[in-house]
Amino acid sequence: MYPRVAVVDDRSVAFRGVTEVLRGASEVRFAGVFPTFADCAPDGDPTVVIADPCTGPALPPRLPGHLAVLVMSAADDPADVHAALGRGVAGWIGKGVEVSTLVRAVAAVACGDLYLDRQARAALAPGPYGPDAVVEPALRSVPALTPRECEVLTLIAEGLTHKQIGAQLGLSKATVDTYVHRVRQKTGTPNKAGLTRIAVDLQLTAASG
Repeated sequence: MYPRVAVVDDRSVAFRGVTEVLRGASEVRFAGVFPTFADCAPDGDPTVVIADPCTGPALPPRLPGHLAVLVMSAADDPADVHAALGRGVAGWIGKGVEVSTLVRAVAAVACGDLYLDRQARAALAPGPYGPDAVVEPALRSVPALTPRECEVLTLIAEGLTHKQIGAQLGLSKATVDTYVHRVRQKTGTPNKAGLTRIAVDLQLTAASG
């Protein structure tokens, strides 16, 4: 079933182009535009919400569990990306992305995956914002990862699902699940956002090069 997608925006002009794309995209079902997160159908429909908390309605203190929030913003301040991930958003893409990237990001977050475009991954790279606040835990305490674990971690950071990683590496999904579990145990990181941060800090992604 195609994901049902809504836009949260209190100024219709800001996301006018996005809404037109969503209305015409065959891969998604468009649920409409809402002025606040609270106005999104509380009964679990839609499943994905696109918003820009940097210029539009702020993210609520706690995101509803049934909503996967995809931030679409022109902002690239590391503090904004970190804050959004800390609130539990499922993805971050720029407003200038191609339609195919938008649809791919929606599909990824609808499946429970984390999706970060190059801009967002670059914002997570070590820099003046404070690498100690990015990596959880500090990399000095992370046991060495095997080459295969590094491969899997890299592909996770690029937004691939476990099934897609398996197809690319010639592994079963169950085997990929095992590698991801090992990486999480070694890094002490329970979620994909944290794994992506570690991948960037370990210079495993294009964003770190």
